[in-house]
Amino acid sequence: MTYIKPTDVISPKAHWSLIQVLLDRGRDNCAYALGVWDGEPRIGFRWNGNDENVIGNPQSRGLPTWTMLDPEIHNEIIEWLPAEKLAMARGFLKIKLMLEGPTLQSEAGKLVFYDLFQNPMVLVQLACKTLRDVLQRPQISDSECQLLAMRHKNVLTVVAGTLLEKGESTLHQSGRFKVVELQSTHVNRVSNQLSTDVLAMADASHWG
Repeated sequence: MTYIKPTDVISPKAHWSLIQVLLDRGRDNCAYALGVWDGEPRIGFRWNGNDENVIGNPQSRGLPTWTMLDPEIHNEIIEWLPAEKLAMARGFLKIKLMLEGPTLQSEAGKLVFYDLFQNPMVLVQLACKTLRDVLQRPQISDSECQLLAMRHKNVLTVVAGTLLEKGESTLHQSGRFKVVELQSTHVNRVSNQLSTDVLAMADASHWG
């Protein structure tokens, strides 16, 4: 046995109940799991062991244990999972909206995020002009707007999720998806969380 399998790590029992291992990258690598920590659904993380240290890390009193990840990064972890595990993790963690994208509709000057796991599916649209107005950067190109939206996807997801919960969406005439439009008034509420620093980095790598 080169390391203790994540499925066999059940400590600390006083706080943690293992539900499902999401990812096991093997010997001397990482593992992620769904579980309940003090009554709350969480993602646990640990480093698998090897021949010299079969227990791995973290550990306590000779027992392999899990440590908890910040819930703020749950989305970033599970978005790399295969579809069946992603759906399970979203339901377990009660993640209501998880956006992918954005894609750029060049002719319309719009960015489109999407959540294909919703029923009906959800499309979130953001005009590049809206970002320019909120950031007071009229010279930003559409591709730079796309980069900014990618950088701040988590913030924009929260805004879109709030609008969706309030019923501020429209059902497409096909009935297949809902559309949420992010207006300047919505994005302005989180303007203090938006930064254009990423554009300087993009300039150095000739983005757009």
